[in-house]
Amino acid sequence: TKTQSSSSLFHPILPSSTSTRCKGKQLHSSRRYWSEAKTMTSKGTRVIANFGRLWGRGYERFGTDARRILSVSGPGATNYLQGLVTSDLNSPPTPPFPEPIGKPEPGVPKEYQSTADTPEEEYGYVTFDDKLRATCFLDNKGKIVSDALLWKTKEDQYYIDVPTSAADKLLEHLHQYKLRRTKVEIEDQSDRIGTHVIFGSL
Repeated sequence: TKTQSSSSLFHPILPSSTSTRCKGKQLHSSRRYWSEAKTMTSKGTRVIANFGRLWGRGYERFGTDARRILSVSGPGATNYLQGLVTSDLNSPPTPPFPEPIGKPEPGVPKEYQSTADTPEEEYGYVTFDDKLRATCFLDNKGKIVSDALLWKTKEDQYYIDVPTSAADKLLEHLHQYKLRRTKVEIEDQSDRIGTHVIFGSL
């Protein structure tokens, strides 16, 4: 059997209305579709190649040009953040739906797929807790300032993982709504804390 190349998976199906018959051969009348086909093939090949490298390496580290870490700590930090985010910080976050062991996962290489006979310790069972949640920061008009990952390390201490493009705006937003009597401290911790991502099935 022939193995289909990765690039061939990304060739678009050309509509019949864009082709004409000439001397018994099917000719495509629009160069635009061929240009799009080549572009999609090139992009598809790069995506597959990058996906394979990520799975092989297993992790990725984001520099400060991609992600930054802010912190909010001190008495009343939870109440302070409660009025700025879309999440209810007084309730535990909802964990993701568990994936049945042995169920094929689309897009995951075969060697990383689990089976019904895979031992739990090899499968890498993950226990979710209430330390980390995804949320959004809103302004006084209800518009999104930035999405973020909010990590509660201990009572009244939080780290905020935020895209670099929105970090300065979010810092300004946090300081803007810090009242004089509020004893929380707002800091940029990006020079000492980084963001790492581990790839794999959870």
